[in-house]
Amino acid sequence: MAATVTPLRKSRDLDVRRASEVAARSKDEKAQALLSTIEACKETQRQEMDRFASDCDRYDNLYYPNEMGRFGADHRPDTIRPGRNHISLNSYPVYVDVPSSLEAVPPVENMMPSDPDAQGARDLAALVERVYFAWKDDERFEIKSHKVAVTKRLYGRSAAKVYWDPDEGKPCVEIIDQPRNLWLGWSSTAYDRFDWAIYVHRMTPMAVMAEFGVDVTEEMATDGTRYPVVRPMDAATSGFARSQRDWLANQDFGMIEVHDFWYLKPKAGAKRQFGKRLKMETWNAILVGNVVVKDALHSEYDGRLPYVTVFNTYIPGTPNGRAAFFDIEQIMSEKEQRLEAGGQLIEKSIAGQLWQLTGQDAPDRVPVGLKPKPDTVVAPGAGNRIEKIEPFMPSFQWEQYLDRLDRELADISGLNDLLRGLAPAAVLSSSKAINALVANYEARLSMGRDMFYDWRLQVWELVKQVWGAKDRTLREVFKVAGRLSVKNPSLTPRDDLEVAAMVGNLVQQKIYSQVRAMDMTGVDDPEAEQQLIREESTDASLFPERVQTIAALLATFQQLGINPAQLSGQMSGQSPQGMGDAAAASRMAANGGMAASPMMNGTGEQPVTPEQPGNAQDAAMAGLLGGNVQTGPGFNAVSQTQVKNGEASNRLLLQQPIGPQGGA
Repeated sequence: MAATVTPLRKSRDLDVRRASEVAARSKDEKAQALLSTIEACKETQRQEMDRFASDCDRYDNLYYPNEMGRFGADHRPDTIRPGRNHISLNSYPVYVDVPSSLEAVPPVENMMPSDPDAQGARDLAALVERVYFAWKDDERFEIKSHKVAVTKRLYGRSAAKVYWDPDEGKPCVEIIDQPRNLWLGWSSTAYDRFDWAIYVHRMTPMAVMAEFGVDVTEEMATDGTRYPVVRPMDAATSGFARSQRDWLANQDFGMIEVHDFWYLKPKAGAKRQFGKRLKMETWNAILVGNVVVKDALHSEYDGRLPYVTVFNTYIPGTPNGRAAFFDIEQIMSEKEQRLEAGGQLIEKSIAGQLWQLTGQDAPDRVPVGLKPKPDTVVAPGAGNRIEKIEPFMPSFQWEQYLDRLDRELADISGLNDLLRGLAPAAVLSSSKAINALVANYEARLSMGRDMFYDWRLQVWELVKQVWGAKDRTLREVFKVAGRLSVKNPSLTPRDDLEVAAMVGNLVQQKIYSQVRAMDMTGVDDPEAEQQLIREESTDASLFPERVQTIAALLATFQQLGINPAQLSGQMSGQSPQGMGDAAAASRMAANGGMAASPMMNGTGEQPVTPEQPGNAQDAAMAGLLGGNVQTGPGFNAVSQTQVKNGEASNRLLLQQPIGPQGGA
């Protein structure tokens, strides 16, 4: 057993104080200084974090009840009274799960080029967009976003930590699903950035041995309380070799408090000038109990902290969001109490029938066996009769009162019967009613969605910064690639159809580009989708009319003596890489013949002149029509093709003179 230490004064951060005293006895000045800084930082937010932690415990019990009663989960077991009815309405999760599911719908995301007029900038933005979507899929970002939506709805706020994983070789995102453990030091009352962040969690002695390579011993205070003490691991007396000690696995003994402390320091060598902004750099210190296992510079953050916060909604002047249960808990509690009272009244009224013996000669004591029984006859005596006592049943507008409470819940939360799964069949069978109810709630959800999608954008900006610091090539690409555009998606099928019809009309009227139209309708990679369209448009078995249009335009250019390659270079610039000749011709047809790509005639090659009737052109037409067209003297077959609005319409004229043939 280690040496006895003096008693510690009571503190809400007893572990920090004990760790600081152990560091002082061991003359670990660095640990002592960091622990003192951590304690001072936490004291500035102590009152707010204590209140927030209490609220989190309360909301946890409502979302997932802590007690399992006689009849199931019960979030209010303290109200149970002997002989009284008890009801626990465990319907709170719907007010968290439904809004978070709607908020977590992936938005319409598009990487906007820095110069929309430059083809190179558009191609670079398309490549960065592919990198972004590949990173999201690899990081399971949509699932993590849904977890953030649930957490911020439940507690009012949440956060994500962006860090570099050297094993994966990419930036990763960690979701803070217990925001009560994240202490934030805001820089100002604007609450838009913070100076320090501390994430506090507890680990077992065995876990800190395996994770940080430290040893855990125990000390005893004068009051007999044992507490763990962390020491650097000695190879000769490794804690792993002594890991069979029972107290190491005893949860009652106590877990080790780990502080992940992020803070800012003036950049080394930075010139300080009065009235000028000072360049700061990001540092991270990890303290396991009383031992500093890390205190290092993280230059990839460039003076920022790795946490990106998100709030449930906007409350002016406060750094907190409004939790989903903040306003509905009292109404739900009122419903439970009124239902309990109603159930108690009904139970008393039907608990049993009451009878009385009346008459002139009614005895003071009721004879044995006088109680009425089915299929029996009783004799109350001469001049007596048995009467039923009607219980007093007060009349209340019970259903109307409960309906009023439900209405108040709908006013506060915005959840209508459709979203709660209580809509009648008439509503479920009407698409217009469904769309109207969802659209009505979408307006109530707009502020939370906007803040949530802005959080996604901030996470990507921090990911780009960390990624660019680790990969110089990507850093240069990210600088010139443009910005990420995030737009709210539609939540109803009606909106999808309306958006599709709108962008279709805009494309036909040449107001929208095809790429922008694909972005609006939710296509992840418009450039890849366009390439698929080109490949399908040149497949005669799928779209023979498109291939026919391409062939007609090729023949027209050859007859006019126009080199399609030169025309394409002059009017539309260099063709996109990987686009075939036939696909380029199809693109020219769609644009009214104003753009083309290299086709049949090479440089210096004479264009093909029109053929006379009855020659090879007729033979080609005969081949296309299955050999049913007769050719030769006295019989002419003429194929006419009209190209209008990118569509080809054909007609075949068969000319044969009437009368003797061959000059007879």
